[in-house]
Amino acid sequence: MTSKPKEEKHAVAILTSFVYINHGYSLTGIVEDQCRMLAYRGHPVHLFVCENFPDKEVRNLFLHDPWMRDKVTLRKEIPKADLIDYRRQDDITEDHLKVVERMKNELPTALANIPIIFTHDLIFTGWHLPYAKGIQAACNSGQLNDRAFLHWVHSIPSANLDFWNLNHYQGRHKIVFPNKTDSVRVSEQFGTIPENVLTIPHIKDYRSFCEFGKDTYDFIDSYPGAMRADIIQVYPASTDRLSAKGVDKLLNIFKHFKDSKIKSCLVIANQWATGRGRREDLVKYYKRIRRAGLELDKEVIFTSDWESDWGYKNGLPRRMLRELLLLSNLFIYPTREESFGLVGPEAAMCGALMVYNKSLRMMWEVSGGAGLHCDFGSYEANLRTTVKEKDYYKQLSGMIIGRLKRNESIACKSFTRIRYNWDNIYEKYYWPTFCESALW
Repeated sequence: MTSKPKEEKHAVAILTSFVYINHGYSLTGIVEDQCRMLAYRGHPVHLFVCENFPDKEVRNLFLHDPWMRDKVTLRKEIPKADLIDYRRQDDITEDHLKVVERMKNELPTALANIPIIFTHDLIFTGWHLPYAKGIQAACNSGQLNDRAFLHWVHSIPSANLDFWNLNHYQGRHKIVFPNKTDSVRVSEQFGTIPENVLTIPHIKDYRSFCEFGKDTYDFIDSYPGAMRADIIQVYPASTDRLSAKGVDKLLNIFKHFKDSKIKSCLVIANQWATGRGRREDLVKYYKRIRRAGLELDKEVIFTSDWESDWGYKNGLPRRMLRELLLLSNLFIYPTREESFGLVGPEAAMCGALMVYNKSLRMMWEVSGGAGLHCDFGSYEANLRTTVKEKDYYKQLSGMIIGRLKRNESIACKSFTRIRYNWDNIYEKYYWPTFCESALW
């Protein structure tokens, strides 16, 4: 399964006052994530920065994923202004009135054929008053009435400044705020109705925050469940040791997750799947997966089946495996024989609920007694349960679901991964907003 090019959608402009890229400044990360998300979804993105933005600063844009620079058009067209923290709009200086006039004359041309325009704090802070007045003048000239302006406000307005009034902007304008709780207060401060304040949460995506490589981006694009399922496990296992690693037991448990209406994704990071015998081994597991009622390449994924340009048939690189483990919230370890089990501590370091094999006595030593310890059988002890084996795995799956919900750290991790990844933010907030803007 390969990732497909996204359908190209309408262009989006993002207006900022950036004169350089400062990754210690939270707004920089917000804008970069917005650019990533929109570009990855097929939107031509035009990032506007100040005209004095140095050429050498371009290298700092998308510092850890420089391939994104080719997907975003950098526009150095915002007039340079020596900023003042204005408290009243009547105090604006002659120099800044010239900035207003330039934006009035230049913005309509600069935004030609771009129907959606985001601004970031430009209508909010006193530092940005010349830019707010410039946008206002350009819009009130009547040349931008067919454009949808979405003005991000990143802090709670509380000073009652006289230029906080959305009614000063003619045309199609709404405010964007990152939480619903304070949106009414924002509408009151900007003299508008609550319906004109849209709630769009900020993006907080593992791909950008943890600086994932391009290959991991592509893997998630091919297998969305690896990011978006309720339960995710990544299980490293050589193709010739799938039985010894207890993959059949994992399939039994994941079957019951599905029966409980829980969206789950088991990623088996299998190595050495290039020989004929190894491929035949996989075919046997494909049949077992289907018998369990699970969907291959969606609910159960063998990384050796990933058709990509990266050529990882012999196994994933350590970096990519670590990145996928960071997405997981569960690690069931039903292996029947280990001397230490390196993948256990690795998964624990990445923040998963650990379920060790109590039938292997050394697991208690390696884990320090932490995590859940359940019987799976081993080379030295058969599986011993008081119920039938199929009922045992059903009960075990129910216990794991309960522990995942009760563990505050795991629950917060799962909620954040699912809610704030850019796919979810785009589909639930950005795309509906774009569709609505076409009908204003």
